[in-house]
Amino acid sequence: MASEVSALLHVLDAKSAAGPDGIPAVLLKSCAETICPSLAHIFNLSLQTRDLPADWKCAAVTPIPKEGNKNEFNNYRPISVTSLVGKLLEKHVRNQLAAFFERKNSLPDSQHGFRDRHSCTTMLLKTLDIWTAALDSNSGQHVHAVFLDWAKAFDRVPHQRLLSKLHHHGIDGEILGWMENFLVGRSQFVRFGGARSEPCEVTSGVIQGSVLGPLLFNIYVSDLPAALKTNLVQYADDCTVFRVVSCQDDVDELQEDLALVDIWCTNNGMQLNAKKCVAMDISRARQLWTPQYTIGGVALDYVCTQRLLGVHISRNLRWNHHVDVQRKKAARTLGFAARNLRGCTQRVKRMAYLILVKPKLFFGTPAWHPWTKANIGKLARTQNRALHFIL
Repeated sequence: MASEVSALLHVLDAKSAAGPDGIPAVLLKSCAETICPSLAHIFNLSLQTRDLPADWKCAAVTPIPKEGNKNEFNNYRPISVTSLVGKLLEKHVRNQLAAFFERKNSLPDSQHGFRDRHSCTTMLLKTLDIWTAALDSNSGQHVHAVFLDWAKAFDRVPHQRLLSKLHHHGIDGEILGWMENFLVGRSQFVRFGGARSEPCEVTSGVIQGSVLGPLLFNIYVSDLPAALKTNLVQYADDCTVFRVVSCQDDVDELQEDLALVDIWCTNNGMQLNAKKCVAMDISRARQLWTPQYTIGGVALDYVCTQRLLGVHISRNLRWNHHVDVQRKKAARTLGFAARNLRGCTQRVKRMAYLILVKPKLFFGTPAWHPWTKANIGKLARTQNRALHFIL
């Protein structure tokens, strides 16, 4: 344990935000050699006694405004911060759990979120490869995709059902008892505008801001694909169900799977936001094929474009719309940088471009690749503007 704690301390980002206990990352890193044996002892004791300090189970939540009316609480994204010391122990447990589940091949191939050798790009590549192959095989082919929207998925996971699923996968004894203690007795408070709320108990969910949360969520939803006949791709709670459709039977089968997803959600304490779920008829055919799909009795709207993991998908799988949207975002950011970094060095300007502008232009390009001359030209012009800004 001591050697692993030492390694975790040395790779800890010194800029990481301190949790409610106020212990900063820079202190942990600078004192790593001195505190490592004591931390290893505390971590071993926590695992053996299946108990965690209350400070490690408390989260400070800061609301960050999203786009829209700032007077609406739904337009804020909660950012949770927990103890850095507690996160070190979580990383140790997460590493052991992840290795166990990957070794058993217990996580479905459809899940690309928060896994080694998986990413947003791998999910996009897999999905777009299937869709493109279907359309290339027949110019009149249709793929029907339904983009699912779960309502507060991470916050809804029932603790006892999660523990039951962990036990089903072979997690028991000391680690299962520790995991139960990790989930229960948690609290959180809100920090906003210099004020701080009273703590409140957290009775469900996989703990946003924690290290273990994403893996626990993946484990919880790992049995969803087995219930379906059609294709499913996932990035944590971002799920898309799709099927190549050539007859009414294919449409009916996709509808049956949507009903099965809804039933799975009901049985597992989750909830689909049916009004935000949308369907897309992916095809290069001139004639749309838009049979009615429903979730929980709510008819789904059809869209011609949909944002999937940061990439704007068009129904004909061409990238004009995505390039236009991202180029405009990059141009706005570049303009902001040019106005505010006018007197800075080339090094600072280049860093600003690499961090703020380039990701907007080229995120996910292995999956969507701007292959037309027109789109390449649009991206090149933005690149030239960036070069002029840097030099």
